Amino acid sequence: MAGGWARAHRVGMAAALLLFLSLPTLSLLAAAQTAADSPPTVTITGNRFTVETLTQATEGFVQDHGHPSPRLNQLTRWERPVCPEAINVPADVAAFLTTRIKTVAGQVGAPTRDGCKRDIEIIFSDTPQAVMDAVADKRSFLLGYHFVNQTKALSKVTQAIQAWYVTAVRDGAVTVVDDPYYASGMHSDDPLKDQFHGNGGSRLSHDMASVFDNIVVIVDTTKIEGETFGSLADYLAMLVLAQPASAVDQCNPLPSILSLFSDACPSAQRVRSLSPADKAYLEGLYSVAPDATGSLQRATIATHMLDSLKTSTLAADGGTPAAK
Repeated sequence: MAGGWARAHRVGMAAALLLFLSLPTLSLLAAAQTAADSPPTVTITGNRFTVETLTQATEGFVQDHGHPSPRLNQLTRWERPVCPEAINVPADVAAFLTTRIKTVAGQVGAPTRDGCKRDIEIIFSDTPQAVMDAVADKRSFLLGYHFVNQTKALSKVTQAIQAWYVTAVRDGAVTVVDDPYYASGMHSDDPLKDQFHGNGGSRLSHDMASVFDNIVVIVDTTKIEGETFGSLADYLAMLVLAQPASAVDQCNPLPSILSLFSDACPSAQRVRSLSPADKAYLEGLYSVAPDATGSLQRATIATHMLDSLKTSTLAADGGTPAAK
C-alpha cells in the first residue's frame, strides 16, 4: 500500500490541527449555565401515528440522518473508540461535554475506552470561519472526501454547530481513508484491489465497512447563547456518532435534537435532548451489520426504529392520527 493513501498517512492529523490553531479560552454561555446541566427526559408528544405513517416517518428519518459514504454508499460509524476533545472552553465544561458524548456512545453500542487517542475535535469559536479558513489552507484533508476545487465551498461555515467527517473503508485489519484521488488497485500491494464493487458479486454485503477516521466540529459561540450545556452535549453526541445527510436543515415528523438550530422547525416543535427517535436510530446504526450494503443497512435501521417507537407513538385505536 502506498503510504500516501494508507491511514498511517493521517497519524497525528488531529494533533497537527491544534498546532496551528492557537485559540484563547472563551466565555461562551451565560453565567447562569453550569456544567451540572443535564439533558431533560423527552417523550414524543403531539400527533399520534398510524402504522403506515410511522413507517414512512422512520424511513424518512433514516434517510435524513444517514449520509451515504463516498465509496460504498453505506452508513458510516465508529469502529475505533469514540474519543472527543472540547477545545477552547473551561476544563469543567469540556469534561461535561465529552463525558456526555461518551456516555451516549456507550448506551447505543458505539465503542468507548478510557485513555484512547483523540479522534474528534470540538472547537468553540466566535470567529468560526477564520478557523475553517485555516483548516482549508493548512489541513484540507480534515474536511473529508472532496476534490481540490471544492475546498473553499466545503469549508464554509453555515450552521451554528457544523461537522466535517473524514471517513475510511475498512477491509479486515486494513483501513484506507476515502480520497477521490485514490484508485483501488493502482498499486500491486493494495489490500482493497478490485473490491470496491463487492465481494463475489454479493447483493447483501461488500465484505467491507465505512468507518469514521476523524471528525472536526465547529461551534459558533455567537449562535448558541441561551442553550444549556445538556442540550449542546446531546446535539454534539448525535452529530459525531452518525453523519447526518439533511436532518440539520429540516423538521422531521419524528423529533430530533438535530432540529435544535433549524429555521425550518418551529421553536415549539424542537426538542432539547436526544429524542426517542434519535436513540433508536443510533442503536440501529451500531447494531446493524457493518459490511452490509447501504440499502440493507437503512432498511434494518428503519425496522429497528419502528419496533422501538410504535408502542409510544401509535394512535390508541390504530387509526387516524390525532387532529392538529
